[in-house]
Amino acid sequence: MYERILVAIDAHPTEENASAIRRTEQIGTLTGAVVHVLHVARGHIIPEDITGGSARLGVWTAEDDPEDADRAALQQLIDGLCAAGVDAHGEMVTATEHDAADVILQRADELGVDLLVLGHQHHRGSRTAERVIHHHPAYSVLLARPPQERR
Repeated sequence: MYERILVAIDAHPTEENASAIRRTEQIGTLTGAVVHVLHVARGHIIPEDITGGSARLGVWTAEDDPEDADRAALQQLIDGLCAAGVDAHGEMVTATEHDAADVILQRADELGVDLLVLGHQHHRGSRTAERVIHHHPAYSVLLARPPQERR
């Protein structure tokens, strides 16, 4: 059935991405699939990178690095999957919002996945899922349902 699964998700644990992780964990446990968790961090060009006009001259210190928090959150997701008995691996890449779908598709192709799971943030108000689906990939695509509103 599924041997390799790629889940593209925001690394920070929220109720919105918990749905994708839960579904991926369930499918991974049932099928014995290897799960690859991909966090596409938003890459931007900021003015200080271009001009060097600030006091920091475009150099970020370790305290300024937003990727540290992303890396820790991604590790926590991987640890949780592994604790559930899933063979899980994670990686972070940087891309602009416009290129996120292409990066996800490229990584899915490189890994030879059977299933791509897109976290809720990739289809709520973004064109990522639409671009992935219009690419007509040779593997299944699961759009994780958003969290249900409490009544």
